[in-house]
Amino acid sequence: MKLLLAVTLAFATFAVWPASPDDWLARASEAVRTSNYRGVLVYLRNGKMDTLRIVHRFADGHERERLVSLTGEPREIIRDGGVVTCVLPNKRMVLVARHSMSGLLNSVAELVRAEVGANYSIEDRGTQRLADRKCRSIAVTPRDEYRYGYHLLVDEETNLPLKLDLVQGDEILEQMMFTQIEFPETITDASLAPTFDTEAFKWVRHQPADAQAGAEPQEAEAAAAKSSPPLAVQDVWEVTQLPPGFRLAESGVRRIGNGDYARQMLFTDGVTTISLFIAPPDSRPEFKGATTMGAVNAYGRQIDGFQATAVGEVPEVTVRFITEHLRRRPTTAAAESSTEK
Repeated sequence: MKLLLAVTLAFATFAVWPASPDDWLARASEAVRTSNYRGVLVYLRNGKMDTLRIVHRFADGHERERLVSLTGEPREIIRDGGVVTCVLPNKRMVLVARHSMSGLLNSVAELVRAEVGANYSIEDRGTQRLADRKCRSIAVTPRDEYRYGYHLLVDEETNLPLKLDLVQGDEILEQMMFTQIEFPETITDASLAPTFDTEAFKWVRHQPADAQAGAEPQEAEAAAAKSSPPLAVQDVWEVTQLPPGFRLAESGVRRIGNGDYARQMLFTDGVTTISLFIAPPDSRPEFKGATTMGAVNAYGRQIDGFQATAVGEVPEVTVRFITEHLRRRPTTAAAESSTEK
C-alpha cells in the first residue's frame, strides 16, 4: 500500500510539474513538424499583409505542406520533404528546387538548438488567447545586438505556435498569426495537390551550381572544363572575426544570375543564417554601404575590385561586421598566373 501511494504521489507530482520555457520551445518545435493542421494565417512583412491558407501533414515520418496565397498574385507553394514546388499560374510557370527549410514555421524548429541558450534568454510570459484557444506566451530575447528576438504564442493543447513575431526591441519586424486553425486526424493527398493544371506550364528545376546532376562522367568533365570558375573566384576568402555566436556553415563557388561565378559563404548562430556573396570584378553593379528591407539587411563593400555583399534577417550591425572582416588571399595558382604575366 505504501509503495502504491508513493507511486501515485510521484505521478501526480510529475503531472502537475510546470513546463519550463525551454520545454515549451521544444514542444513547439516538435509540433511544427509532426502535427496535422490546416488553417488561415496572416503574414505581415515590409508593411504588407498577405493572407495564406496552409495545410500540413505528417505521416510515416514524412512532412508535406501546401500554402495557397489568398491575396495578391495567385501562387501556391508545395513542400514535399526537401523538395519545394512553387506554382505561378499567371506566369504559367512552375519552379522546383531542393531546400533545407522546414516549412513556414521553420524558425521555431531552429529555436531548440543547443546554441540558443548561449545567444538568447527564454522567458515564460503567462497565458493569452488567440483564435479562441488558450496559448502560452514565450519570449526569446537576444543577449546582444547581433540578432533579433522572437515572441511566440504556443497553443497549450497541441503545442503548435499560433503566432510568431520577429522583433527588435519593442518593434515588430515580421508577424505570422493564425486566424483559423483546426487539427484533423487525417489529411488527404488531394488536400496537398496543386489547384491548377500545370501540365502545360513551363517547369524550371534548379540544380546546385557545383553539380552536374545526371551527367555521364565524360560529359561532366567536359562541362566542368568549359565552365570552370576563373582563378580569382577560387581565391581563399576568410572572415577573420565573426559576431559572437556565429560560425561558418558552408562555403562554395556558385553561378549567379548573369552566368558568372561568385563565392558564397553561409554563417549561422543556430537560428538565423547570413549569406555572404563575393562576385568578381565587373560582374555586378558596385554596392557600398547598407540597405534595409523590413527585417532583412544587406551591407556591401569593394575588396580588390570584388563586390562583397552580406545579406540576412539580422540587424545591420551584423552584416556590416562580417563584411568588414572579410579578407582575400590569392590561391597559389592565381598568384603564379599573375607572376607569369
